Amino acid sequence: MFHLQAHDLVFLAPMALVGLLAMGAVPVAAKALRISCRCAGVIIGLVMGILVLEALPLLI
Repeated sequence: MFHLQAHDLVFLAPMALVGLLAMGAVPVAAKALRISCRCAGVIIGLVMGILVLEALPLLI
């Protein structure tokens, strides 16, 4: 079960920002495609952050 706490946002917000910057660096010509890449980057960053947060208790 996924339990998101308020202090987890300290980790999730930077992960979303990293996803935004990484996918925003993809060179595309169309503005709509650039926005879509950035949105996908944010979603991928958040999913990766959630996976890391859920895996940390297993490592301890």
